[in-house]
Amino acid sequence: MRSADPGIVLGLYRSRYERDLLEGALKLGIYRIDTSYNYLDFAAHRTLSQRAGDLLPGLSISTKVGFFPTDTGHSAHSLAPQRLRQAVEQSAEELGVPPDVVFLHNPEHSLTHVEPEEASDLLAGAGAELEASVSTGLCGSWGIASWNPRPL
Repeated sequence: MRSADPGIVLGLYRSRYERDLLEGALKLGIYRIDTSYNYLDFAAHRTLSQRAGDLLPGLSISTKVGFFPTDTGHSAHSLAPQRLRQAVEQSAEELGVPPDVVFLHNPEHSLTHVEPEEASDLLAGAGAELEASVSTGLCGSWGIASWNPRPL
């Protein structure tokens, strides 16, 4: 973590990533932000860096990976290790700093329609890839962000 803070996290899901929003949060003592690889039509990290890149080294950033763009303009979920690795690498590059936490974003989307043994293998492979991202310094830690953890 880059800064001491009371544990309050500002989630940026529906925000426009405006600099004054982040500056206001900092004035209130909020140093943790949460975003995602797929927010803002997969432009969240670039937008955040362009608008407030100089603030990012002083923030604790969590992000999420697991949804990917498709040719149809929609997103698709994947637990493919190589796709997750690419998303973590791109996230760190676009932010200009490695995220403190990378969450596996709603893995249940890829697990609910497969047999339990295959689901276990898919989740283990995704976890191993995120653990490798921690080991190589692409992020500080990893976890799971789920709307429905039952399939996990």
